[in-house]
Amino acid sequence: MAAAHTLDIPGLDRHLDELSQQGFTVIPSYLDRQTTAAIRTHIDTVVASDLPKEDMSWTETDKACIYRNDERGIRQLRHPIAGSIMPEIADNHRTIELGRFLLGAKLADLRMREQVLSRTDPTAPPYGPTGWHIDAPFTKEEYESTPGRIYYQLLHYCSTVESGGGAFMLVPGSHKLAYAANAEPRSEEERQQLQQDPLSVAGIDPDEGIEICGEDGDLIVFNAMCLHSASKNASQQTRYVYFTSFYDASAAWLVDFVRKTKYRDGFPPSLYEGLPKDLHHLLAH
Repeated sequence: MAAAHTLDIPGLDRHLDELSQQGFTVIPSYLDRQTTAAIRTHIDTVVASDLPKEDMSWTETDKACIYRNDERGIRQLRHPIAGSIMPEIADNHRTIELGRFLLGAKLADLRMREQVLSRTDPTAPPYGPTGWHIDAPFTKEEYESTPGRIYYQLLHYCSTVESGGGAFMLVPGSHKLAYAANAEPRSEEERQQLQQDPLSVAGIDPDEGIEICGEDGDLIVFNAMCLHSASKNASQQTRYVYFTSFYDASAAWLVDFVRKTKYRDGFPPSLYEGLPKDLHHLLAH
C-alpha cells in the first residue's frame, strides 16, 4: 500500500493505519447524496420488479411478501444487475484508484470482482448478526505480497445506519488471526477448513464483534479476512448498501476460484458497453 497515488481522501494515512491494525476503516461522506439517492431508487425498482405482478403496488402486503423471501429482511442483488446506473457507479475514478492503491497494482492489471446492491428492510426483533464469516481463505503470503493477491471490500452506505438498523458488523483485528492461521504453505483442504470454520481454526471470538454505523454516503473499507456479518434491521428505516471489490490479475488462487465458480460471468453486456473503453480491463478474465 505504498504505491504512488492520486487519491483525494482526507486523513488517508490514518485510514490506512486503521485498515492495517483493525482490518477496517470508515471514510465519511465518500459518495454524494444525489448518487446514493439514485442507488436507493434503483434498488427499490429492481426489488419491485422481482415481486409477483399482483404485488407491484408497494402496499403493506408487498412488504410482507419481501420478508417471506428472506426472514432476515435482506434482499441482495448480484450481477447481472440491469440499469445504466451500474456502469455509472463503476466508472468512479476515485474508487478505482483506491482499489488499485490498496493492492499496489498497476491500473491495467486491476479487475473488478463484483457489484452488489443490498436492501435490508425492517423486521421484528430480536436484533443481531445473521451469520459470521470470512469472505475468502487468503494466505498470509498473498496478503503481504506486492501487488496484494487478496481483495478489500468497499461497502458504501447509501442510507444512514444507526445501531440496530441493519449495521455491518465486524470483529476488529480478526484478519490478523485469520492470516496467522493461514500461513504458507497451505493446501486447498486447509484453506477450506478456515473458510468453513474461521472461529475454531483461527480462534476468533464473535462476541468481540461491533456494529459499524455510518451516515448516508460513508464508505467502509475492510479486509476480506476479517470475521464479519450482516445484521437484522430492528429499526423503522430501510438500510441500503452498494459494495464492490477489486483484485490484481496476478492473484492466481483468486483468479482460478472465480473462474471455477463463474462468479464474474454474470456481468451483463450493458455494464461492459456502458464503461469507457479504457476501463474494459476491469471486466477482463
